[in-house]
Amino acid sequence: MSEYKGIKGFQVQTRTEDPTPFAQALADNPYGGSWASGGNMNTARYAVGGNGIQTAALAVSGYNTDNQANVESYDGSSWTETGDVNSARRFLVSVGTYTSAVAFGGNQSSPAFSALTEKWDGSSWTESGDLSTGRRDLAGAGTQTAGLAFGGEATTGFVASSEEFGGSSWTAGGNLNSARAGLAGAGIQTAALAIAGQGPSPSLTNIVESYNGSSWTEVGDLNTTRRFLAADGPYTASLAFGGTTGSVSGTTESWDGSSWTEVSDLATARYGLGGGGPSNTVAIAFSGDVPGTGLANTEEWSFGGIQPTDAASYADAIVGDFYYNSTTGQFKTVNTGGAPIGTWASGGTLNTARGSWAGAGGTKDASITFGGFSPPDTANTEQYDGSSWTEVNNLNTARRGNGASPNGSQTAIITFGGITSPRVAITESWDGTNWTEVGDLNTARFYIGGAGTSTAALGFGGLTPSQTAATESWNGSAWTEVSDLNTARAYGGTAGTQTAAILMGGDDGPSPRAYTEIWDGSSWTEVADLNTARYGVGGAGSSTDGLCFAGYPTGAINEHWNGTSWTEINDLGTARGYTTGAGASSSAAMCLSGTPGPSNYKIAEQFSAADFQIKTVTTS
Repeated sequence: MSEYKGIKGFQVQTRTEDPTPFAQALADNPYGGSWASGGNMNTARYAVGGNGIQTAALAVSGYNTDNQANVESYDGSSWTETGDVNSARRFLVSVGTYTSAVAFGGNQSSPAFSALTEKWDGSSWTESGDLSTGRRDLAGAGTQTAGLAFGGEATTGFVASSEEFGGSSWTAGGNLNSARAGLAGAGIQTAALAIAGQGPSPSLTNIVESYNGSSWTEVGDLNTTRRFLAADGPYTASLAFGGTTGSVSGTTESWDGSSWTEVSDLATARYGLGGGGPSNTVAIAFSGDVPGTGLANTEEWSFGGIQPTDAASYADAIVGDFYYNSTTGQFKTVNTGGAPIGTWASGGTLNTARGSWAGAGGTKDASITFGGFSPPDTANTEQYDGSSWTEVNNLNTARRGNGASPNGSQTAIITFGGITSPRVAITESWDGTNWTEVGDLNTARFYIGGAGTSTAALGFGGLTPSQTAATESWNGSAWTEVSDLNTARAYGGTAGTQTAAILMGGDDGPSPRAYTEIWDGSSWTEVADLNTARYGVGGAGSSTDGLCFAGYPTGAINEHWNGTSWTEINDLGTARGYTTGAGASSSAAMCLSGTPGPSNYKIAEQFSAADFQIKTVTTS
């Protein structure tokens, strides 16, 4: 019998297992955190001071029908009552470790706004130098010998001032930009975070500020506005959890030093809780209010699954590979095709929340977004570098519902149409630094679809104010009317080029639609419908390998187009509508901002995937 080597001229490689693309491995065993039950406290309460780490935490004072003086320590499985504070109080702060802590501020029976400071040596509490400003509902960070107190409420109202503790006395630090109370703190004295809370206006905020030891700077906002939450970790890897948005919340968010990502909720939603932990990967939450009932239960946070940093250890397959799997006894090949196996992850938080189809283009790691409704209509432009968004020069005309050339780049893109009372035909060209007005569309419209580049684009559909089927082609200087869509509509998802575009879903007036149409350079052809009808969707990829994601009324659904049919794949992390997409590949796409109900999102998400399949070779 002839050997394969003799027939084909090369030897078949042997492997003990199939090559696993990282995206597939991550989809099978996603990296994510979860809360698990820990030991119950001896005394149920809320408004506690909490510090330490998951295996060595301290719960200080709090409230349960009256202010509490008792203190409990946690060893990773159970709580033990230890030495009481000298003065019972609630809504205080405790920082440091479970053997060396400092507790300050809060609400005593009298005074209501306490300046009292007490130090813990592992067995007893000793009064130390008081805060300069008595306050409650404040936040803190640091250690017993290098502590930080900031924000809160005093007799004069909401507080912006910070105070630094040197081990025996307090000195003035830099003021917060936003005075507030009910906020959370994380980090150390010279590198801290002030997270969310309540101010004089607005009553609730999601603002986050970073402290460098002398001044505060606003950084990426929390996704969910709230107060009376808890936080832990350093200022580059923190976790914020619980609180109240007007109703009790279990929302948990992870901070990577530039943006917040929503992760798994607490099992028990609560506010006025305590927390501790060394980072956003290992933390503890305890006590709290539900409301009306003080809690004794504890939850422990940890991560599991394959970490993003493990990517280098996964050998991606090479399309065209042929090998023998000695474990299964099968010959196998690596083929293209099939729906991409992938997941959505945080793509950084935009500086300006917006919806209503702000235009976008570029790749997932070099995107650009512009215009939209924030409200009001905005001219804001932001660029993404793969980790964070930076504001650059604005559009000349603020608008929403504008179209774009999605296959353009951060240095060459156009946007066209939109509405800013009234609808406009204006086209603007971006050169990487400035926007310049160029030739107008022939038909003014908004919620228009777009495809192509800055010199070879296609604009189609939209509202005039009724749905239109009109299609126009851009040659770099002027628009020309070409063949119409088969179905007039707006709010569809788009992808592709001037000669090979796709329009997905949309609204034709009566209701959301699942229609899909493909442009071949001269005419539109109806092809297979989406599995789920929707409008206000985002799109990425090409006319033969595309993604359609988000939209109303379903929110988070993600579908892949292989040139013939649609397949549902992994959903977005955050449901939204009136969004837009970026990326010329279905395996590396970006979903930008959007509108979940009445408020606009700053959240962007990135989709990463492998776009090949491993197939068994049959010998019969």
